[in-house]
Amino acid sequence: MSSRTCFILGLVCLLLAQALASGVLVAKREALVPNRDVYGALEPGEFAGTLMLGGFRGLACDLLWMRAQNAKEHGYYYESVALADSISTIQPRFEQIWEYMAWDMAYNIAHEVEDEGGQWAWFLAGLEVNVRGVMRNPQGERLVRHLAWMFHHKGDEFRTRIETTAWAPLINPVLGLINAETPADRRIELLPPGPGLGNYEISERLYMAAIRAAEANHLRVLPFVRRMVPIAIERDGNRLRNRGEHLRALGRYVTSLRTWQELLEWNRKAAFGQDTRQDREIATDIAQHNEGHLLRKTELLAMELAEVPALASQVVADIHARRYDAVERELKGPGWRASVAQAKVRWLDEQ
Repeated sequence: MSSRTCFILGLVCLLLAQALASGVLVAKREALVPNRDVYGALEPGEFAGTLMLGGFRGLACDLLWMRAQNAKEHGYYYESVALADSISTIQPRFEQIWEYMAWDMAYNIAHEVEDEGGQWAWFLAGLEVNVRGVMRNPQGERLVRHLAWMFHHKGDEFRTRIETTAWAPLINPVLGLINAETPADRRIELLPPGPGLGNYEISERLYMAAIRAAEANHLRVLPFVRRMVPIAIERDGNRLRNRGEHLRALGRYVTSLRTWQELLEWNRKAAFGQDTRQDREIATDIAQHNEGHLLRKTELLAMELAEVPALASQVVADIHARRYDAVERELKGPGWRASVAQAKVRWLDEQ
């Protein structure tokens, strides 16, 4: 057999193997990629190169992915990000690669940088990549959820910088994208222009957006995502309380309690989807535990801030009975101190 014949047979076998692999893996790929219109996600400069790869696009991604993983394991984070960026060009609907890049920049590379300014710059780079991924995958919720977590978790290391940064230009396109597919009464309020928002306030909006995106595209909302909304609101209240803005903190605690109540009611009433009964029971137990802790904290703070005992007793009774509309009306009235000295009380989550 001639070398030319061997070459042709080898090429045919390779093409057949690629076709078979694509057929076997198609269901799994659809599960990973919520929007299967890969070419529709490409920008003009990316289309030609991706089209030329044709059926070898998946194989190229696999090879690049292995190289990126190897680079990451050896601590070559810059190379890892560069390789991941190449994958995102070939497969822009592969949500995991956008998440991988954002995480590498905001966590791994930022950790390697010694100065705080450099760490902040890489955190911003990770956020921007995550947002790019969201905009290229409009029918998913995974990247919105990851963006919320980055603000909630990593963003806590940069509280002051976050509060002095205007986030509307970066975040509002994400919220607007999701609001376009959401009923008017369920839309997320856009971020205001200018600085002033804390990291937990931003994560609260983004977690809500992730829930709306999942609902609009008939995707499963992981149970913990619903819990992260009231948790973020409470932590924003802690931020205000630890600064001495106690009355504002009390208002945020009441909002968090209302959100916990809505979650518990949803757990009781919503039809089972992909969640099992055990999933729902665990979620309810966790919600009740968190709600109970926050109820006690809110009642104690209300008693300290009320100027007269009668007002304190009425508000505590309304909080205990979960009459949050009444509590919010009472907090808007007179008879409240803006802050109190807490020399005798040390909250466990004070910093």
